[in-house]
Amino acid sequence: MSFHHHRHHQRCACGSVLGSRARFADSSRFVLRGTERVYERPRPFRVEHVALDLDLDHGKGQVEGTASLRLHRIDPEATEIRLDAVGFELKKVEQRLGRKAWSKASHVYDGEVLTVTVPVDAKALELRVTYRAQPRRGMYFLAPDEAVPTRPEQIWTQCQDEDARHIFPCHDKPHNKQTFETTFRVKPGWFVLSNGDPTGSAAKRKKGIYSFSMKDPMPSYLFTCVAGAFAEIEDAVGDLPVNYYVPEGREADGKRSFRNTPAMIRLFSKLTGVDYPWTKYHQIVVHDFIFGGMENTGATTMYEHLLLDERAAIDISSDDLIAHELAHQWFGDLVTCRDWSHGWLNEGFATYFEHVWRQHDRGDDAYLYGLRADLDTYLSEARGRYKRPVVCQDYEAPIDIFDRHLYEKGGLFLHTLRERLGDERFWAGVKTYLERHAQGVVETRDLLRALEDTSGQSLERAFHQAVHRAEFPDVKVDIKHEDGLLLVTVEQRQGKEDDVPFALELDLDVTIGRKTERWSRVVDRRKQTLAFPVRSRPKMVVVDPRLRILGSLDVKAPADMLRHQLLKAESGYVQAQAADVLGKREDPATLKALGRVVMDDVAFWGARATAAASLGKIRSEAAFKLLVRASAVEHPKVRRAVATALGKFKTAAAAQHLEAMARDDESLLVCASASRALGATRQDVREVLEELLERESWADTLRAGAVGGLAALRDEKAVEAVRKSTAYGVPNRGRRAAIAALPRLSSSRKVREHLEGLLDDSDPYVRTTVVVALSQLADTRARGALSRQLERELDGRVRRRIREVLRDLTGKGRREIKRLQDDLEEMAREHADLKARLAKLEAKKV
Repeated sequence: MSFHHHRHHQRCACGSVLGSRARFADSSRFVLRGTERVYERPRPFRVEHVALDLDLDHGKGQVEGTASLRLHRIDPEATEIRLDAVGFELKKVEQRLGRKAWSKASHVYDGEVLTVTVPVDAKALELRVTYRAQPRRGMYFLAPDEAVPTRPEQIWTQCQDEDARHIFPCHDKPHNKQTFETTFRVKPGWFVLSNGDPTGSAAKRKKGIYSFSMKDPMPSYLFTCVAGAFAEIEDAVGDLPVNYYVPEGREADGKRSFRNTPAMIRLFSKLTGVDYPWTKYHQIVVHDFIFGGMENTGATTMYEHLLLDERAAIDISSDDLIAHELAHQWFGDLVTCRDWSHGWLNEGFATYFEHVWRQHDRGDDAYLYGLRADLDTYLSEARGRYKRPVVCQDYEAPIDIFDRHLYEKGGLFLHTLRERLGDERFWAGVKTYLERHAQGVVETRDLLRALEDTSGQSLERAFHQAVHRAEFPDVKVDIKHEDGLLLVTVEQRQGKEDDVPFALELDLDVTIGRKTERWSRVVDRRKQTLAFPVRSRPKMVVVDPRLRILGSLDVKAPADMLRHQLLKAESGYVQAQAADVLGKREDPATLKALGRVVMDDVAFWGARATAAASLGKIRSEAAFKLLVRASAVEHPKVRRAVATALGKFKTAAAAQHLEAMARDDESLLVCASASRALGATRQDVREVLEELLERESWADTLRAGAVGGLAALRDEKAVEAVRKSTAYGVPNRGRRAAIAALPRLSSSRKVREHLEGLLDDSDPYVRTTVVVALSQLADTRARGALSRQLERELDGRVRRRIREVLRDLTGKGRREIKRLQDDLEEMAREHADLKARLAKLEAKKV
């Protein structure tokens, strides 16, 4: 499909925007060798309250102080409690029963788990641990250096999925929720943000002593502490404080980027029927954050790229990320997945609420178009990396399952449920789910029952197909009109012949004369033909107009019906569907229709962008002329699609036009897309692209585009310029783009060794990109360096990638796959060139 990826920000735990779309040779098994099924951990005692009194030493990268835990017995026979505590230097471990004095507690500590002996008759008790730690995970201490002199001094935490254990002793699983009281001592003059309400005096805060009280229970992974120098932007929703904390000097960008937060809070409260659940909602922007954002209860942390300057804001929005993390305040914070295997209840809802906001803010076409882009993203992972059930207990670390199945597929399933139940019953079910389980923990069946109880429908099969089954439907639909009958043949092509086919709810919008009707059928066989008597030939038949099929859909329909759909459909999303299918045709009528839509300033931008992409697929001289005309349209997202499409033409004329766009367009994304497309023309443009490498921009967008162009150029002479952009100190996104480009330019030993040298970089996103680059390099000699990195790697996202690559880098097979991929790409390029030449010859004959 040619539906444009709409998301420009990383989110909570899901892989990076760059790394998540890296393609593997073929879909493989999700479960790696040696992986054991994960079951919920025992909880003989419930941790009810945690009190922290901590000195944060920025210079030493150290935390020191006390953690006091109030425990309540669950198992009447338990004689010990096990607390997660990694890398602590213990000074004292004490316990107190009732009102008795503190006494030394019998304990064993192995560096990862603190096991404390508990009297069997103790129904409740308190533990107090005095300790020092230099966290390797969970809490991060930032400072400028020679390569990055602009990096601010900051301390911030990131505890998802299970890294709170590096900061304080805890039961570090989502099924335990506790209240908090915290005191942090930092540099005088610094600001501190944490969960809950501030309780200390202004005089103490001036001295660097900040205290907070979180009276509502939350799991340990939502604990936060951010310290540093920040500018405050005050906002509110009624009596609810809604503040934004940004680096000093970025106040204008903060106001620009966060401005829709109050409207989102009002919308989400209205739709769910549950008011925003906490006493504040603050968002704080930090440097070098290892996720895009993190939904810490009442105090979300965001990475620096959320802040948009004026040029970036032309066609980039931070609303997706802001809506995602805000939605978590209900889904994940108020109601928390009992176990990570049900994490889609957190992330699927948060992802879906990105689209809910888009529907409210930009309309139904943008809503459906965004969902379609998410479907393509999920299918890319399912086809090119692995397929797995959304609810999955087979992982090494919880972060393994924070992927496109958990986020995008989870969100898409919620959309299909809403389409099936209708707004009234769907939102009533969501309200019941939230109210029934508020302050508690949930699993998938809890959502199922809430929706069934409010709708009266049976949803068990729908849940089984979407979240408990690894496969997705791969559907081909063939539309014909014969002898007064509309014939719709539906074939399910997924899986093996003996697999149970999906029960699909197939909607058809059929237009006969001036009237359009929706015909719906359940399709539950491998292949079946639906026959509908019609009084005359339909003008158009739209398949799945509301995106209810959570899988691949290949539609074959008469060209005139598709053109009518493109030009006359009331839905811009439906027009985009037709535009995409018409990219397989080259007749003059189709070209005219596509060109008309691209130039239509009133049409939905997504339909126009998809039409431009289809003109790029056709690659005729007439299509090129239409694209050149369209390169000056006002909408930047359409211009971006035009630039990408022009890259399909391997001509000097296309390169000349793209160079002008890459240099002069006001939109960063258009410039970057034009640079990538410029390289794809395979003309003599290396020096131009190397010059474009040096331009500064938001999130290093322009450098990333120029690097992408050099990678597409496949000119080995560009290796040195790209290699320089991989150096520490180059902004993160441009640097990662350069790392990803190297294996496309050269498979030399020098490139492999350079990539291996980057495996110990401090940034987990960089390390992930290096691992994927080594996979694309397909050199089995990289196995040694990867194995050594795996032994010392702490980040679960990087570990997962390394294990996948080590599985795939097996002897000559991997090199042969890469060679075949390169051959196939070359054949496709030659085939397209031949088609273009043939079209020119036929045009001359006419």
